[in-house]
Amino acid sequence: MNEATVDPAKAEAMLAIMQSVGSASAGDHVTYLEQLQGGWSRHSYAARVSHGDGRQREYIVRVRPRVSTLDTDLGMEFRTFSLLVDEPLPTPAVHGFEPSVQTPFDGAFFVMDRLRGDSPNVWRGRDRDVLAANWHGGAGIAEDLVRHMASIHAIDADRAAGAAVVRDFDATVDHWQGVYEEHKLISDPVVDEAYAWVRSRRPDAVAPSLVHGDYRIGNCLVDDGRISAILDWELSHVGDPRFDLGYMSLDYHAGKFTTPGSQLLNAVADRDWFHRRYTELSGRPVDIEVVNTFAAVGALMLFAIMTTGLRLYANGDTTDIRLAWTRFVLPGVRQDLSHLMGWPSLAAV
Repeated sequence: MNEATVDPAKAEAMLAIMQSVGSASAGDHVTYLEQLQGGWSRHSYAARVSHGDGRQREYIVRVRPRVSTLDTDLGMEFRTFSLLVDEPLPTPAVHGFEPSVQTPFDGAFFVMDRLRGDSPNVWRGRDRDVLAANWHGGAGIAEDLVRHMASIHAIDADRAAGAAVVRDFDATVDHWQGVYEEHKLISDPVVDEAYAWVRSRRPDAVAPSLVHGDYRIGNCLVDDGRISAILDWELSHVGDPRFDLGYMSLDYHAGKFTTPGSQLLNAVADRDWFHRRYTELSGRPVDIEVVNTFAAVGALMLFAIMTTGLRLYANGDTTDIRLAWTRFVLPGVRQDLSHLMGWPSLAAV
């Protein structure tokens, strides 16, 4: 894309926010601005800015669209990124936040650095092959993934509470059940039973920490066999760190869809190795039964999010066909729930 094709209104809005925090000056101009593919709850634009001192820098404009599968606060996500700047984690610096929904981007947005790397897609066989080769050839990605998880869970809960919402186990289950009940098209007896099941298995409380909330290799960038960025903090909260362990352990996140995916945890590492390494790094022992409980909570969260997408499409609130496509995710998540509860295998219908 050349300079002439850059939307001037979007470019002006982006630079105005950056200038308000001292990240850009009056002589800077946007030479490239293009929306990236993907993005279920957020839209992302890649941008290049020519600064007055001759520097060319790459940025991402992260937008919360008016219609989204997640009713989450973009300002909270911005504050979380701001919090993480001083942590030993590969996260991008942020450069200003615009809370108004009346913007040329058709929603609130913030600007952040664009870091190097690509996001693996575990539902693509060739990406799973690359991740498996990394595991068997040094395990750099696995080591980064577990080390960064331990670092996230070491962040002081009181400090993180200034950026992220605070939710204990019960509040987390209540929240996602409320979303599901509000947006479901029909009642699902497996899902209803699963909510009762996880409530009956409420784990003993542990010291809370920052929780990513959507921690998986697909929300990371990988560059030259190592993790170069951890992204997508819109579901972050202060709560039980074991949520991240359970959520990441879902078969879905290892590439399961209509056919089985990788046997590796999140298509990245041997499960026992990951749990042992996490215990070594964090000092938090891993209880598999508790992990399974949080895996079910994570599956219920996914079910609620996908149900929201279906409802938005069914109501005519969006023409994004991907939200209708989310119905194909539900049978597999339903199977995962039945498996976690110890039920006989359910047909994917």
